[in-house]
Amino acid sequence: MATTNLDGEPSLIKFPAAISVKAMGLNDTDFETLVLELVEPHIAPAKPTKVVSTPSSKGKYISIRVHFTALNQAQLERIYVALRCEPRVKFTL
Repeated sequence: MATTNLDGEPSLIKFPAAISVKAMGLNDTDFETLVLELVEPHIAPAKPTKVVSTPSSKGKYISIRVHFTALNQAQLERIYVALRCEPRVKFTL
């Protein structure tokens, strides 16, 4: 059975797949921890394979990229919902 997204369209990703999600927000000391606390419950018992933090050129913002193995489209969509529901996350990719 083909994997579909929330709109019922076929997914272009073949699962399981190495994926990264990116969340951006103000460069607070605990922003990386916040992003990991939002992502990790949805990938447990696995852990992120890599976490990359990149501050903006002026240092006001930071992006956190979390790499992991996504098992299916629903898991990926749950992660994005969790990130988008957090007011401190300003943007996701």
